[in-house]
Amino acid sequence: PMYNEDVEAQGAPEPWQRFRDEIRRSDAVLFVTPEYNRSVPGCLKNAIDVGSRPYGQSAWGGKPAAVASVSPGAIGGFGANHNVRQTLVFLDMPCMQMPEAYIGGAANLFDDNGKLSEKTRPFLQGFIDKFASWVKLNRAV
Repeated sequence: PMYNEDVEAQGAPEPWQRFRDEIRRSDAVLFVTPEYNRSVPGCLKNAIDVGSRPYGQSAWGGKPAAVASVSPGAIGGFGANHNVRQTLVFLDMPCMQMPEAYIGGAANLFDDNGKLSEKTRPFLQGFIDKFASWVKLNRAV
């Protein structure tokens, strides 16, 4: 459900609490998002808000993170990617800087059977391998 501070004051709905608990149990968070109007979809923004509240009790804090964005256009979701990164600073989440993952022309990366292009696979594998190293380096002790 959409985050609402007035609802929070009455007690967190079960879906919010379950989501927060899942974040707290995670070692890291990989944000993968399409770009809508040079930003993120409302559902992602809502999820970020739900996880960050109530104030002072954010489930996100200290979790290593990375961001990958996709778009049918050539820029590959640059705006969405940086919108999430800006938010991660406030959420106190160490965000992997390189490699960046702006995945443009997303509709052309799969064949008719939904199989990922062999040209794209090495890039995505490299990104995931680097993220795994980032998580090891930055996870809370």
